[in-house]
Parts: sequence; structure tokens; C-alpha cells
Amino acid sequence: MDVYAFADAFLQPYQRKGQEIIPTYCPYCHGGDHKDKYTFALNVDRQVFKCQRGSCGRQGHFTQLCRDFGVQADQSMTLEPFRKEKHYASPRGEGSPLTKQAEEYLKLRGISKQTLETCGVRSDANGNIQFNYLDASGTHVFTKYRPSHKVQKGTGERKAWRDKDTKPVLYLMHLCSPEKPLIIVEGEIDCLSLVECGIDNAVSVPSGTQDLTFLDTCFDWLQQFHNITLFVDNDAPGQELAAKLISRLGECRISTVPLELYRGCKDANELLYRHGKDAVIEAVAGAKLVPVAGLLELADVKPLDLESIERDSSGIKALDDILGGFMAGQLTVWTGKRGEGKSTLLGQMMIEAVECGSKVCAYSGELQATYFQYCIDLQCAGPKYVMYRKDPLRDTQAAYITKGMRDMIHDWYRGRFYIYDNSIAQSNEVENVMNVFTYAVKRYDCKVFMVDNLMTLQNDGDDRSFYRKQSVFTGQLVDFAKKYNVHVHLVAHPRKTDRDLGNDDIAGSGDITNRADNVITVSRLSEAERAQNGADSVLRVIKNRFYGKVGEIGLNFCTTSRRFYLPSTGNTRQYGWMDGEPVYTEIGETEELPW
Repeated sequence: MDVYAFADAFLQPYQRKGQEIIPTYCPYCHGGDHKDKYTFALNVDRQVFKCQRGSCGRQGHFTQLCRDFGVQADQSMTLEPFRKEKHYASPRGEGSPLTKQAEEYLKLRGISKQTLETCGVRSDANGNIQFNYLDASGTHVFTKYRPSHKVQKGTGERKAWRDKDTKPVLYLMHLCSPEKPLIIVEGEIDCLSLVECGIDNAVSVPSGTQDLTFLDTCFDWLQQFHNITLFVDNDAPGQELAAKLISRLGECRISTVPLELYRGCKDANELLYRHGKDAVIEAVAGAKLVPVAGLLELADVKPLDLESIERDSSGIKALDDILGGFMAGQLTVWTGKRGEGKSTLLGQMMIEAVECGSKVCAYSGELQATYFQYCIDLQCAGPKYVMYRKDPLRDTQAAYITKGMRDMIHDWYRGRFYIYDNSIAQSNEVENVMNVFTYAVKRYDCKVFMVDNLMTLQNDGDDRSFYRKQSVFTGQLVDFAKKYNVHVHLVAHPRKTDRDLGNDDIAGSGDITNRADNVITVSRLSEAERAQNGADSVLRVIKNRFYGKVGEIGLNFCTTSRRFYLPSTGNTRQYGWMDGEPVYTEIGETEELPW
């Protein structure tokens, strides 16, 4: 729905003034008790809205307006990745009619010829079973293969593989209707098992429990379903997949099959094989809504496993030794005087997270996306690959990266590094930023977030209101980090002081550091201090909630590549933008069964 269609549907009666659509009454407050008129405006050009009534004050981007009224905006989200839309390869072919051997193998697993024909199961030129994945429009976009016989352990034979660079979608999604509940399983044969039992609207994930790229391509399609049942494998990876899907798709519409209804079986196909169709039907019918969060039986809480905590390295060993890395579910506050390098160092932390395999999303209230990207690219390249050319206005040398090298860097972080579009920024962007961050974690599975800085997000109102709002926003970031199990980096400016910074020196409310898990200060040393310490700057960890360890770390700074580094290691860091990609995704083994 575009702005004009929205106005016709929800803002009648309204008038046009230049680039603004102005309804008689605000669609949120309806003018209040006094029925104030013409307080709400929707800007067609900038795609933003605002109500001028003080007791209402609703404002934001058009996408948020549409979400609030239960419709979907045609306009692009304010989240802009450093990439173009990905182009996928075409599958190798539709395959041939199913071979007798493949048909007999699937019959052994309880799948009838009628089900195989209904679902379009084929064979490839070598007699392997070929599963053709069709998108919602019925277009063949992805193909998966497996041998038409039992794969013996220890032989090195692949259990499953797929066509390279094809578009990952959900298996059998083209046969599903959003009018009915959707059932998600882990494997194609599990999906066929449900169809065999007369259960429709079943789909399978394409590439195991660790590859959730199908959520990128099927996100909008999945939004149509009000009820989704997860019938994943009865093992640790399966339960991990269920947890991730619940987080990404929204717990309010998710049901799961209770473990007791698996009857000791691993998945839907084994349940069909060992106990028959009625057991599968009973399992699906017995799915339970995900319980409301908030109350736990302490004895049932899973014990803490330090080795399983998701975390990313800072790339600075001395800092990792203190913090143990940047852990999921935490908020780290960075502070320091203006111009001391907080933003630069934090950009480097985002690159390190990408190097660790995480997807990241940044908000920069002070830098446009193009300049932010320029700084990130210099840091990715390192001094070895930074070139110089003369800047005629400044009569000096300006750093740049050749196009070929820049393309390699962009290909490396394509699909893994996103930035909030601050060109639509208003006086108070908190709501927009939180909405975009939530979208980023659900749609793109971003794991690390950066907010630079707190001041640029809250710059309206008097000092008392300003600091209170900063505290509230910090609390929102803490809640966001814990809810989605991500790490958030937040830049907060200190009060003016001549001494070393402490937790009480951050401008505004003390709640900011009270709520943070880690607090790190960044300070540039004087020439005398540099000579004495052998470093350009110093990091001070002044709060570390998890381990309790604090300390100081001396760092040098390279103006060419804008990198901080330990004096003992030198500026030698190499990132993975020179590495290749795997050819296909391997699928894990299952327990011993006749197939």
C-alpha cells in the first residue's frame, strides 16, 4: 500500500498541501477531548508522519504507520544494506520421472506413489532423488538431492546436497494456503510423511538447522500465516532451530509438538514408520502454543554452559581476556571525550563481528551512509591496500581504495552489514531505530548492533526530559539485547571532567551505566604519555558484569587505515574478504534406521 492508498483508506477526510497529506483528525488520537483538527501530517516526499498534539506526538516513518494499522507498505524499509538485491542461479533442471529404486526406497520409508506424484518428487540423471523447490508462484528456484538408498556411516558419501547459488525457499510452499495453519518440519521426507497422512500445508526447511537464509526469501510469505506449528527433529539441533524460529517469527503464533508425542522417535518420518499415520496425526493435533514468557520453574532452567554462549571477538586479545568477548544478550557502553576515537573503534568492532560470522546493523546519527562505508572500507583493507591521491583543495594526500579491491570487500560483507538510513532522521528517532533493529534481527538475523550515539537520538526537550528519555532508551536496548540474544554497542558522551572517566561521569542519568553489562572508556594520550606508555590511546574497562574483571589496554592508531591495534602485535590484521565460499551445504547424519 502506498501513501495515497493509505490516505484513502485511513485518513478520510483529508486535504493536500504541497507534499503533505493532512487529515481532519489524527488517526491515533482523533483530536483528543477537544477534537483538535489538522494536527497530523503525512509527508509524501519524505515518507514520514507526525501529530503536533503534545499529548499524542506520534511520529515516525510510513512503514511504521502501516504496521500500526495492519497493512504493509509498498515503500522500502529505512534499513539499507551495503548491497544490491542478491541474484540467484537457476536450478539445473526439472529432473526425470522417479526411478523404480527411488520409489522403492521411499516406499520403505512409508511414502506412497500417490504422495510422490502429488509433491512432484523426481530423479536426477544419476538416479538420485531430486526434490524440486517451487516458490509461492510455482517457479522452480531451488533443488535438493539425496541418494536413493541408505547412506552408510563412515563411507564419506554425502547424505544430501543442493544446486549451487540457487534461491533457498521452503519445500512445498507452493501447495500451501495462508487460510490454514502452516506446519514446518526439518526434512523433505518428513514433509512427505505429513502429506501421506492427509495433513496439508506442510513445508520443510531447505538446508538443515543452521542455515536460516530461507527466512530472508520467504519472510513476507510467512507473514501471511496466523498459526504456525513447528514439528522439528527431537534432538538438540532441532530444538535449537525451534527456538530460533520462535524468536524470528513471533512466539504469539507458534505452536510446537510436545516431545512426548514423538514417542521416542527422532522425526515425523520415523514416527510414521514405527507407529503409523494415526500417531503423526495425533502429534500435529497435539501441538501446544509456546507458553507465555515471564514465569519459570527454577529447577527446570537449563544450567549455564559457558562454552555455548554466543560471542564475538573484539580482535584485541587483551580486551577479550578481560571481557571474554562480546556476549549475546549484553549491552556495552562506550564513552570518552569527543574526538578520542570511540566511533572509529566501534566501527572496527563491527568488522570483527562480521569476521566472526555474525550479521551486524549500525545506526550512526552523525555520519551519512556513504562516509560511514568509506571509513569501514579503509579499516577492512588495512594499510597494505590503502592508496593515496592528491586532494587539490587541501593540498594533501587523500586515502582511497581501488575499485577492484573495494568490490572484493563489499562482496565479503554483502548481506552481513546493514546501516540505518538516517536521511529520514527527525527530532526523536528512537521508535524508528527500535523498529528497524527489530526488523533487522527478524528478517536478516543480525546479531550485533551499534548505536552512535545516544545524544543524536534524543536532542529535544529540556535537560530533565532529555536525560530521562536517554535512560528509557538504554533500557529498551537492554531489553532488545536479551529478548533477541544479540549484543548492542552504545556510544554515550561523558560530562566534562579533567580526571579519568568513571561510571558516574557519563552525561545524564546514572541508569545508563547501571543498565549496561560492560562500560569501556576510550582516551587519547598526550605526547608525554605516549612516550611513557608506548601507545597512542588507552582503553579502560571500568565495568564488566559477567566476569567482574577491569583493566587498561594501550593501543596504537593507524591514520591510514583508521585501525586501533596492540603495540605488541602491530597493524597486521587480515579479514576474510579474500576467502572463497563453499560449493554446497552438507546435511548432518541421523541415527541408524532401515533407510
